[in-house]
Amino acid sequence: MTPIPTKFTFQWHINETCNRRCTHCYQTAYSDTGFDINGLLHVLNKLVAFLNGFEQNGKTPKAHINFTGGEPFLHTDFLSLLKEVKASRRFSFGILSNGYLLPQKELKKLYELGPKFIQISLEGSKETNDLIRGTGSYDEVSRALKTYQKAGIPTLLSFTANANNYKELKPVSEAARKYGVFKVWTDRYLPSDHSDPLALNKEQKQDYFSRIRKEQIRQKYRPFSKTRIASNRALQFLMSGGKPYKCTAGTQLFTIMHNGIVYPCRRLPIELGNILTDDLREIYDNHPVIKELHNPELLDTDCKVCAYSTACAGGLRCLSYAKFGNFSLQDPDCGIHGLAGNP
Repeated sequence: MTPIPTKFTFQWHINETCNRRCTHCYQTAYSDTGFDINGLLHVLNKLVAFLNGFEQNGKTPKAHINFTGGEPFLHTDFLSLLKEVKASRRFSFGILSNGYLLPQKELKKLYELGPKFIQISLEGSKETNDLIRGTGSYDEVSRALKTYQKAGIPTLLSFTANANNYKELKPVSEAARKYGVFKVWTDRYLPSDHSDPLALNKEQKQDYFSRIRKEQIRQKYRPFSKTRIASNRALQFLMSGGKPYKCTAGTQLFTIMHNGIVYPCRRLPIELGNILTDDLREIYDNHPVIKELHNPELLDTDCKVCAYSTACAGGLRCLSYAKFGNFSLQDPDCGIHGLAGNP
């Protein structure tokens, strides 16, 4: 029996449809609009049943859903689904968006539903961002941040560092301060394979990590800004001084795709089953991939001798899977003690 966590996070991709075609996107298709409201509620009920299965002394684990797509705001039943999520009183929720804005009347409804946050992606300066995410996307993000700020909806910015933009965290931080964003978080781009030209090399990775620390220091000299520059992703603690990040894919985190397919994480796309036909608790307890993810004895030998073995647990396991097809190997970018990942 696998351990019972106190909290679960579900990343739910409710559709494939999107108004953008970003150069680093994981998607290869953009046509599926996802389930209608009946199908969405069926999935929601499955998630509630999963939580109920862990009930002890009248309590169940806390749960949070991050809704995304595609672009989730393009789903015609999205607000209806959020209304049911709120009525269930079982989940907090956030929304991962590219800055697409609903009409003003629907924005008021969204505020009343109480999202914990809306995360919007920004990839650097206007020029760089628009090269990655499409012409006009920077202005759309700026407009969205300004609108949400006025509406009282919390926002955070996400910056994905690849070989072409890793030096541009600073303009993202500046935009965050300008529009009252409460947090900027960033992570490495996940390559499609070991030869992907967008992947950071060793020198670029070190430079990128150092820039996170520089932005944190700059933020200390903005006493009237409440923006936090986070460094709580894999290996970032090595240069930022923050706490080590431990991957929770398959332990506290599951991804539900637009067609019901279940992954440990969107960045670790190993199909575990389908929530429409398979029991999520059975997957959690007995699927061999989940058992591997839960078993510290299967961690890379190099990681086992590291002082951070428990707190870090191998770093970015999806990166090891992307490059080598094995998520139990240590993060290829880890350079502690001159170990792997330093070509």
